[in-house]
Amino acid sequence: MMQKISKGCLVVHGLTGSPANLMPVTEALQKAGYLVSAPLLAGHDGVLKTLSATTWRDWYAGIVRAHDALSHQVEKVFYAGLSMGSLLGLKLAEEMENRLDGLALLGAPWKLRPIFKYCVIPGIRYTPLRWIIRSTAKNFEASVLSPSGREFYREHSLQRMPGPAVFQMMDLLAAVKKNLAKVEQPLLMIHGVKDHLADPKGMLEIRRSVSSKEVEMLVLENSAHVLTLDYDKEIVAKRVVDFFDRLLSDRLLSASAAQTG
Repeated sequence: MMQKISKGCLVVHGLTGSPANLMPVTEALQKAGYLVSAPLLAGHDGVLKTLSATTWRDWYAGIVRAHDALSHQVEKVFYAGLSMGSLLGLKLAEEMENRLDGLALLGAPWKLRPIFKYCVIPGIRYTPLRWIIRSTAKNFEASVLSPSGREFYREHSLQRMPGPAVFQMMDLLAAVKKNLAKVEQPLLMIHGVKDHLADPKGMLEIRRSVSSKEVEMLVLENSAHVLTLDYDKEIVAKRVVDFFDRLLSDRLLSASAAQTG
């Protein structure tokens, strides 16, 4: 029987993105000794039509499979998700209980900016426009402020945002909100203050609703929505690794104290 590695992490990208969008976080975790699993979400093979035909349950099923595979290789499983990837992480936390040891939610789209929440998304989804506007161009300039990070993001994500996939993300958000009190794992939430899509205040709503005893929040002044590729990407990566390392250290100390006691 293969001996398990002590620690691992699921690293999950956002809607229309790819695992490459979290490369700084992945590399920092690997350097710190974590076994990283960075699955490509269902429908994210680069074809817009394929993504439009997938549902949030397809995305979530892939995350469950990745978690199960990783849990057979490591003793402690952590989770880091960007944007929609953070919503999938919360869904996993609601269902996995003590089988998930801590989460880092990066740019969680919990509280969308009013123009998206009240105008753009419902204006397309609940009107005949949904049959006309099947996708919209992504705003790369607003998503990543760093020019080099923006070009990397452009190269490693879809160029357009399919409407059906956005609607599925909203359905995922609604499903997660119903059971958020089930989340008890330690949480680290990081958000860019210049995020054009989601308001950083959404972190406060999450903190009020979860049952987690340990919640850390950080707002970064120089980053937008895809903060893992923006000006503060090194800070993001370091805080994720430090948070998970501290959780492991605290538990080792607690276990040692229990044994000596």
